[in-house]
Amino acid sequence: MLRTNTSRRMVALAGCAVLALAIAAPASAKTHKLSGTQKVIDEEAGTYKMRGSLLGSWVTTSFEVVTDPDPTYFHGTGTELFEGCLDRARDRSCKRDPSGSLSFTFDFWALFASEDPDSLVWGACWHPIVEGTGDFAGAKGVVMMVDTPTGEGVKTKYIGNLTLKGKAARGAHSARVSRGSSC
Repeated sequence: MLRTNTSRRMVALAGCAVLALAIAAPASAKTHKLSGTQKVIDEEAGTYKMRGSLLGSWVTTSFEVVTDPDPTYFHGTGTELFEGCLDRARDRSCKRDPSGSLSFTFDFWALFASEDPDSLVWGACWHPIVEGTGDFAGAKGVVMMVDTPTGEGVKTKYIGNLTLKGKAARGAHSARVSRGSSC
């Protein structure tokens, strides 16, 4: 029952965050639905490759374990950075798509079967956007990720929204991001 209530609270929190950000978007802004996968490049270094709506690199820049009153779940917080583009046409290319960087804070929750870090049962994290650069300047939104263990390791899927304002919202195109981007 405890797991179900915690899961429901996480889903409700994510839904409220997505709704609040969508309602608060300025008139000149455009909100894009996000979905895709995240692939581990180097877990020790905290580097990942994004596919789907977001193309580029994702890096964990800080991580701290939170001591929760409920020791059943692992809880961590930190910051992360995405560099790449919003692949609006889903053509696996950043050509003529908004690009730049997005900074996030995050809260991560997980359930492990034992003390072994490879015993993940499930994991989920919430990433609100803090700021953006390039075409992502002034961006608002949130990304939710879910980690599922598989026979080949952990598979991470994401959903969310990204609200762009100004030229990026109207479809202006900028140069590709070169540093750290797979685009």
